[in-house]
Amino acid sequence: MSVSFLVTYGTLMRTYGNLDAFGLEKSLTFLSRCQFKGKLYDLGSFPGAVPGSDVVHGELFRLTSPSVWDVLDDYEGYVPNQEEASLFVRRKVSLQHPADRLAWVYWYNGDPSGHPRVPSGDWAAYTDGKGT
Repeated sequence: MSVSFLVTYGTLMRTYGNLDAFGLEKSLTFLSRCQFKGKLYDLGSFPGAVPGSDVVHGELFRLTSPSVWDVLDDYEGYVPNQEEASLFVRRKVSLQHPADRLAWVYWYNGDPSGHPRVPSGDWAAYTDGKGT
């Protein structure tokens, strides 16, 4: 099995407890904080990142089981064979930190116009780790 890495930048970050709530704590191993290029928006009760030149802060995890994708895709509203209808789409990105690492990220698949930007790119800091 090849090793897969995942970046969480919103409600799946450890401070929110959703990984435990979905029973994913044994399927994901936290490695470090991380950063990637993008723009982060406040979509209400969760954020959405879109490709861009700013920095988005997140958490990097190693997946210990490929079966976790089913749970994550469902949570993120990602339907691989119906991407146009998906709320988020899963793509690999090059991380800025740690450098030279590829990881999967869920990009927001809608138009973020009209939603406030998260200028710091850090959802946990923006919400004081409590969500909205």
